[in-house]
Amino acid sequence: MNIKQLETFVRIVEHGSFARAAKALSTTQSTVSARVKQLERYIGADVFDRSFHRAALTPRGLELFGFAKQLVDFASSLTVQFRDPAAVTGLMRMGVVGVVANTWLPKLVEALRKRYPGLTLRMDLSLTRVLVERLREGRLDLAIIAGALTEPGVLSESLGFDDFVWMASPRLRIPRKVLGPVELQRWPILSLSEDSFHYPVIERWFREAGTMYRTAVSCNNMNVIAALTARGQGVSLLPRRCYRAEIAAKHLVILDTRPRIPPVEFSLIHRLDRAHPLIAPITALAQEASELRHR
Repeated sequence: MNIKQLETFVRIVEHGSFARAAKALSTTQSTVSARVKQLERYIGADVFDRSFHRAALTPRGLELFGFAKQLVDFASSLTVQFRDPAAVTGLMRMGVVGVVANTWLPKLVEALRKRYPGLTLRMDLSLTRVLVERLREGRLDLAIIAGALTEPGVLSESLGFDDFVWMASPRLRIPRKVLGPVELQRWPILSLSEDSFHYPVIERWFREAGTMYRTAVSCNNMNVIAALTARGQGVSLLPRRCYRAEIAAKHLVILDTRPRIPPVEFSLIHRLDRAHPLIAPITALAQEASELRHR
């Protein structure tokens, strides 16, 4: 058994097939198959159930995967520490919330690709609660979320803060005066769905004012909510920095609301027991690429 065989085994599990693993490893499918057979001969058991179309692990393969992943990650850490970054290969499974994806994510990806051209990035764009659950399940190596996660076994690194303000289209002709939750309910509320960080924040904002939070439209994509808001379909809570161009063009106007929504922190989170060897440099790159402000 050698590190190449273990890396091949890990990449098959991560990519879901022998063919995709071969592509990620820049080798042939026959070489991948040969390495798996050599590994299986060494441990004396099948690691994949060949009766499935997908590369499904056997119980013995599942047992091996945890150890193999640790060894492969350790070997990758040595590569990151002592070799040219251009030599770094492997898969990085990154979850990102929509606000970041719509703003400075391309800048981060460009920096990552420049430093680690051999790294394969698998991006998962979703809402915060979904990304946190996928990280817990081991389906993501890291996630950039709205809010900060404080739970055992997970490290949360701050990337900065953004202001979220209530916005509307000038078409609605909303009076230029201070509006509270009760007054705001006169117009349709457009919101991200319940898996978002903001849903409970907005719900509490209305509840503490003694009124119910009723949404006219909910969606898991902030750009859709912003577009509907700009077309006069209702009011919504949106990040000021993300939509500054629409504000400058007067497609969206900021409403004067009280009480103010506190600034929202964005964080990079990862599991301590499955720390990818590139977590530290990627965190540094994310903090550098972030267009968020710091307190």
